[in-house]
Amino acid sequence: MSPITPLRKKFFYVATASLALALAGCGGGNDDDPQPSGEVGALNITNATNTALNGWYGTTNLALTGVKDTGDGRVGPNECAFSFQNINKVSGDRTLGMLGDIRYAYSNGSNTPPLNGQSIKIGESTYNFVKETANFSRASVNLSLGTITFNNLVARDGSNNTVEISGVLRLPDATSRDDACNKTAG
Repeated sequence: MSPITPLRKKFFYVATASLALALAGCGGGNDDDPQPSGEVGALNITNATNTALNGWYGTTNLALTGVKDTGDGRVGPNECAFSFQNINKVSGDRTLGMLGDIRYAYSNGSNTPPLNGQSIKIGESTYNFVKETANFSRASVNLSLGTITFNNLVARDGSNNTVEISGVLRLPDATSRDDACNKTAG
């Protein structure tokens, strides 16, 4: 076994220190990881095929990503997207948690762009928002108030089980929204 030369030893220490600094600087995550916002979120699930899912889910520290413009030609259609998590059932089975992905149209100067869809996940099941105009009219995005309000929005999983979503979620703050997702009338 040959001894480690001083130059190799220095290189090893520099490489190790650089890696440690890089990992500490990024916190182990990325911009796509929801971060605690200190915002309140409350959603009510009703008329669920699996009645154990019915009830209020809430948090006083909603975790949010920034709002990203997906119109770069790589991610998807021209719309705004963000994710949320850290919403737990407040009665009954408190181990049930909810997270989700939300999509809304470019604001184009409007304070109230339409919801475009996406999904929520409760436990192990993902429920996609039913893509019908009448259903999407049951949710409203308000950029001035920084909220999305759901009023019995229907979502369905791959086995055709449904839930209805009501309540209010905060949008990520205006400083964490891409330009096309942040414009309001004015």
